[in-house]
Amino acid sequence: YIYYATYLSEKIGYARYITILRQLEANPQFRFHPIFKWFDEGCNVEFRHGEAFAVLMRSNPHLLEGGNRLWIRFFVLAVYCTMYVRDHMRPNFFAALGMTPDWFDWEVFKKTSAITTQVFPFTLDTDAPIFRELMQKMYENTVAIGASRTKGGLFGGLTRLGLMASNALCFVRLFVQPVKEHTLPANPRYQPAY
Repeated sequence: YIYYATYLSEKIGYARYITILRQLEANPQFRFHPIFKWFDEGCNVEFRHGEAFAVLMRSNPHLLEGGNRLWIRFFVLAVYCTMYVRDHMRPNFFAALGMTPDWFDWEVFKKTSAITTQVFPFTLDTDAPIFRELMQKMYENTVAIGASRTKGGLFGGLTRLGLMASNALCFVRLFVQPVKEHTLPANPRYQPAY
């Protein structure tokens, strides 16, 4: 399981950094901190780390078959859901970069999905309207969970439990959505294209 999680972490990290880098290259007025000047180097480091795990998984095909496909789906979905909710909780950060969390997340999901075709035999259908609706519902539930904590008391606690159950149901519904199957490329090496 560590292979899936680490590979995905490195590749989504690359997609996040490269998306920010390209945005700031096109709009340097939003480069509000010097750290963004070194994002190109950081992008490449993330990318290379992921390549090592790509080779490990492709050289062990059983890691990508059978029940392991469920683990792949679980990790990809868990990372996407967490990223979507957390990013949407920080709209001011993205506004400072000249973008919205919504645009950023869908762009990162698109890039990550394209990159992971080098190893994973399918990608999530992040363009499906139901996928987007359920992600937004999880974000709205998470905001409401925070409000129920502030409210406190028995009613606040019961409300929070209901919202957490709703998020769990959203996750299950996302998990069972059809995926986009594809044939793995003969060569697992992927060149950064962004």
